[in-house]
Amino acid sequence: LIIIICVILLLFFLQIIYLNTNSLQIIENVPDNLATEIPGVYLLQFPNDSSTVIKLNRKKWKPQQVCSPVKNLSSSVLQGFTCTTVRSLGKRQIKNLIKACRRKGTNKVPLVETQLTCMYNQIKDESDATSFSLYPPDVLLYYDYSLVPQSSCRSYFQELADADFSIFSPALTYKRSALFDNARSCLGITSTSLSEDNVSVLGNMCCILDGSYIQNSHPSILEQLKNCPDLTVGQSAAVETLLTNGNTPYGLSSTWNEQTLKDLGMLTLHLPSSFYQHFDQVRNTCFQMFRREGLMDGGSECTVGIITQVTISDPTFPFDYNINQFNNCLSVSTVKDNLDAITEKVDEVEYLRIVLQKLHIPAGNLHYYQVQLLSAASRVATVQDILSWTISKIDTLAALMDSSNGGWDPSIAKVVISKYLAVGGNKLGSAELNVLGGPNLCSLDVDIIRTISSQSFSSVSVFQLIQPYIGNSFVSFSHRRCKC
Repeated sequence: LIIIICVILLLFFLQIIYLNTNSLQIIENVPDNLATEIPGVYLLQFPNDSSTVIKLNRKKWKPQQVCSPVKNLSSSVLQGFTCTTVRSLGKRQIKNLIKACRRKGTNKVPLVETQLTCMYNQIKDESDATSFSLYPPDVLLYYDYSLVPQSSCRSYFQELADADFSIFSPALTYKRSALFDNARSCLGITSTSLSEDNVSVLGNMCCILDGSYIQNSHPSILEQLKNCPDLTVGQSAAVETLLTNGNTPYGLSSTWNEQTLKDLGMLTLHLPSSFYQHFDQVRNTCFQMFRREGLMDGGSECTVGIITQVTISDPTFPFDYNINQFNNCLSVSTVKDNLDAITEKVDEVEYLRIVLQKLHIPAGNLHYYQVQLLSAASRVATVQDILSWTISKIDTLAALMDSSNGGWDPSIAKVVISKYLAVGGNKLGSAELNVLGGPNLCSLDVDIIRTISSQSFSSVSVFQLIQPYIGNSFVSFSHRRCKC
């Protein structure tokens, strides 16, 4: 009997795996306790978002899945590294995992302070702990500098150059200044004038320097500052001073034009308004292209250009428009005719709110086909917005519940689902349950959950696999799932 049960379980498991070989869908479908049976080939490609990491961390994994071969594991899997998840692994396996997290560019593994300090504690006593190029640069932020040999301190700072210095928690921000003090000692820096070599070695550490260093250093520091997530007022002023002295690759301010702004890239977003007085057309296209909400007067006129289908198809859209110009230049008809294209391009909350406002119909309802195209804009909707939506078809419900557009606030999700159930003939059948997913189902009142028939619940893919273990007590099962 046990053998028969195991065979049936295996068949169900294989059916789920091969029904949809998409890695993310497999993680969705396979119960946490059965994740140990997922072949490693399906653990290689996952999106780098927090919801995926949460799902991966809930699963029960075996060492072979996580560690062989670690270089092929997706960044999302590696992002789930914690001291708890690796405690059953051997030292060598843990070290290989840490080394595998050394990735750059778009493949960089996003790690937080607790993960990084855990990693450091795992490797600090290893013989190759000072082989700095083996480990993620962010881990080096938490090294005990007294253990760094003076003879190799330059190598340490060269590898540290790619680290994210904004990652420190408030309790450990003192480490930033300590790191720069140690870097000055190692590199022989005795003044606020940094050479090109100094700047190259410091790399991202330039983001923590005060204005006196920035304005007196080699112009190459501007390229390093482009990587900074933000600049202080003092740093921004120092950048402007360095630029306007004329001794940079950007030349004299009298020669600056639109191309200069493009070459400066994201650095322009941090510069003070006085910087833009060096351009002939301060309030024309060049200025608009690189300024965001709050950096210029609002006004009610469209000065950048009316937003059309052609405008929306441009790769830079909506970057040319600050929040005021986006509102002024976007017509209701353009939103209705190009809703899918707009919601695909626009992702900032303030901009999405404007899209919803343009769709508002006084004393009327938003048609179902428009609701299906809202994408991420649906997540900024209010209860009043949702009450004006037509949610009568399961296709509309499925579009709204698409997790790729972000999670729902439980209270708002409840309104969406209730709006669907208010339509005569609609109920929470198996199709609806598969569309909703656990978190959204948990937003409903228990009385509504109790209306789900056993037949509907038993048709849900995950339930089919675990039903032999829980019997037909679907209501108690749903209650356990919904302890949210």
